[in-house]
Amino acid sequence: MQAFWQWIRREDRFPRHAKLLGGIAFALGLACAVMPRTGVLRLEPIAVVCGTVCLWAGLSALGYGVFVLLAMDLILSPAFWRSLIHLAAPGSLADSAGAYFDLVGVIAMSVALVRQAFLRRQEVEVATPEQDSDVESN
Repeated sequence: MQAFWQWIRREDRFPRHAKLLGGIAFALGLACAVMPRTGVLRLEPIAVVCGTVCLWAGLSALGYGVFVLLAMDLILSPAFWRSLIHLAAPGSLADSAGAYFDLVGVIAMSVALVRQAFLRRQEVEVATPEQDSDVESN
């Protein structure tokens, strides 16, 4: 646990709140995995929001792990599929809304992953011409 807090406190290009939210999203994703009937509908929306903030801040490695974990939670959860196709208890509009929020949230996380890939590609393209001009001048 001490290593986790040292990682949060370490100064680098990622904001501390993004690291903390990524850790929370990962922990909630693990909790959803061990509680597939209720965790997906109650905890996963919070994990989706935290994971998306983590991805938009630029923590792609942790973001990939959270994305895969949450997507697998949704795929394997019987409560998610029942709520998605309205087979849950009558009047459970909140469960259906939560299931759709989870689905849209995981799609938003995948968009953030694609955004990270494009940003990283642009950083590499910007760095490459400078290195080529240094080699030509020598």
